[in-house]
Amino acid sequence: MTSAHQVRIITQDEQDVFLECKNDEDVISAALRQDIYLMASCREGGCATCKGFCSEGDYKMGKVSVQALPPDEEEEGMVLLCRCYPETDIEVEVPYTYDRISFSPEDLCFETEITEVSQISSNVYRLCLKRLGTNQQIKLAAGQYYELQIPGTETWRSYSPANTENNEGLMEFLIRVLPDGKFSKFLMHDAQIGQTVHVKGPSGVFGLKENGFTPRYFVAGGTGLAPILSMVRHMKAWEEPQQSVIYFGVNTEDEIFYVDELNRLADEMPNLTVRSCVWKATDTWNGEKGSVVDILRRDLVETGAKPDLYLCGPPGMVDATYAVCTEVGIPKEHVYLEKFLPSIS
Repeated sequence: MTSAHQVRIITQDEQDVFLECKNDEDVISAALRQDIYLMASCREGGCATCKGFCSEGDYKMGKVSVQALPPDEEEEGMVLLCRCYPETDIEVEVPYTYDRISFSPEDLCFETEITEVSQISSNVYRLCLKRLGTNQQIKLAAGQYYELQIPGTETWRSYSPANTENNEGLMEFLIRVLPDGKFSKFLMHDAQIGQTVHVKGPSGVFGLKENGFTPRYFVAGGTGLAPILSMVRHMKAWEEPQQSVIYFGVNTEDEIFYVDELNRLADEMPNLTVRSCVWKATDTWNGEKGSVVDILRRDLVETGAKPDLYLCGPPGMVDATYAVCTEVGIPKEHVYLEKFLPSIS
């Protein structure tokens, strides 16, 4: 006979959600069975969306990506709930608030139509969607992501929008195209204005943290700019006063995009500075020359600043930036990051 255990989910705002989990069942699957939709995406231990800290009880962990759950974090008690199998009653602290948990699938899935698809650099496309139906609300905590389905397939991919929440149904995505990427091929060859795209979300826990007037530095590699833009646009809309710097890095000049938009934001926000960085820049490039990590290190060393740091980009960039933070003495709890992890399928 399969035994069952009680799982207590404790949210960031100290609210509780209780669910029953069978001995052979992971926590995310158990929650779904009971119409509780916790933060999760791939459900294969690869994306880190469902990460939490198990503060009480025993469990076993299934196979996970070391990028999503590094061994040192696993030793500390961090878990991926999609690969966490309780062996006793457990308590898990999750890094998001109660209002990000849904209790009906209708809250998460909706249809949109394509209003724009355009190439904006050598390897980035801009995809704009508009929500269909009478409910035009786009729920979004700046920094979160949505899952988009390739029309006519069962293939979903996760992307962070550059927009903020709104009641007009508008969504803007900045998507890097890859030679063999399924969604990339759709964007480059098949996407049409007016085409219906199914959307699921929002999900994810990357986002702004309240820490008084502490400066905010944002480090974006390539299309990691999208959630950073969402957060900075949110700051603009709410007139948040923190001194802020965006470090936007690409490899070559033909990969750069949205420079005008970034400069416009800086003109409109007196507390914002933008550094557009090209690693392999030519003599004609007028912005910062060098890697985004090196330019960030230069500024931190020269100013002695101890900001909150928000990082989004490829794992190598994120890890190198994280190392710089350690080097200059920025505490771990003031570094918030999201890595681009490989697609599961």
